Amino acid sequence: MFSQKISDLINQVEKIGKLKPISQKELLFLLEKCIHGETLEIDEIIELINSTISYENKKLILDFSINYKRPHDQEVLLLPPLYFSSICENKCLYCDFSSSKGMRLSYDEFLNEFNALLDMGYRSIELVSSQDPGLYIKKSSDSDTQLYDIYKAAKYFDIAKKSLEEKGSGMLTSNIPPVDIQSFKKLKSVGLDCYLSWLETFNTNQYPRLHYSNGPKADQAFRLDSFDKAIEAGIEHIAGAFLKGLYNWREEEAILYLFDKYLKTRNGRGFSIIGTPRLKGLIRKSKSVSSYLVSDEDYELNIALDRILFDGILWLQTRESFMFNNKLITDYGGGVILTLTSCTSPGGYHKLSKEKAQFPVFKQNLHKSVNALENAGYKAIFNWNSQTLLDFQRRI
Repeated sequence: MFSQKISDLINQVEKIGKLKPISQKELLFLLEKCIHGETLEIDEIIELINSTISYENKKLILDFSINYKRPHDQEVLLLPPLYFSSICENKCLYCDFSSSKGMRLSYDEFLNEFNALLDMGYRSIELVSSQDPGLYIKKSSDSDTQLYDIYKAAKYFDIAKKSLEEKGSGMLTSNIPPVDIQSFKKLKSVGLDCYLSWLETFNTNQYPRLHYSNGPKADQAFRLDSFDKAIEAGIEHIAGAFLKGLYNWREEEAILYLFDKYLKTRNGRGFSIIGTPRLKGLIRKSKSVSSYLVSDEDYELNIALDRILFDGILWLQTRESFMFNNKLITDYGGGVILTLTSCTSPGGYHKLSKEKAQFPVFKQNLHKSVNALENAGYKAIFNWNSQTLLDFQRRI
């Protein structure tokens, strides 16, 4: 499992920022290897990421990425989140759910919210929940084992699947707590197409500083290894990311690449989606993270690298303004997922949510944003499914 490798990898990527940057010729060689399907070795990914501390190399990466065409680069897949619970037994320092009691949508409320998104034209929807102990019921008294009864959580997916089937087709992505293999199999049986988990930070020293020691999320290894379990359960797609701003983004980027490489080697496939979340909110002033904040300039550089390094497609989210996301699409091309409609508290589509949001998002006018994309020559796609996501993957 990847959790058994993480400490060694962290020790190795700590060289980033301390080495002499490679020449532009050497960097170009590594970039060309990536886009031609040759997997980089650990020393090569370290050299590549380390090279970004040089202004000349940084500019080379940006220019290379601008001129590199990804599949379906004139199309943008739209994907909204639907939160069904914000009740959480984790108390993550960077999450606003930790300071509220939270609430859970009833099944009828959830159906109304889901149908509201369907009425907007969406057919691919992300179902999101916190670590709600009433939905993810611990079956084991052993603190080192996480086995769950998820029949109550699975009901939301079942409702969503049936509503999608009435519309013809669609896709369900989950952003829920990691679970055991049998629970993943249950979720697959009720319509889960893509398991998503934001890994927050890979660093094993920083991770426990940000997570409540008595919450299930404190078990970093369980989270890291959940992708292997999801794949073993037969879930077709997986999506991963780190939260930019919790730790040194260059080291995190290198480990995300090595994680993708590990998944491909062990399971024959890696991440279908590469998330791009950046830390927002008051937590940015905390001494625990303030030295790791990611500027717009570095964020753009990270996006440029993602387009080169990964076969999976990028997901641009409403943590960033539409103006910024639109600039990234205009400069680097489409072939990405984009969130326009977004509420990060339970509900918010059929009925205005009064609950506390998980994190601040930029409010965007759906129709104006779609028109802006289309006027720039891009096709915004509401109706897409698991096969669409497969078609958007980079093929060497």
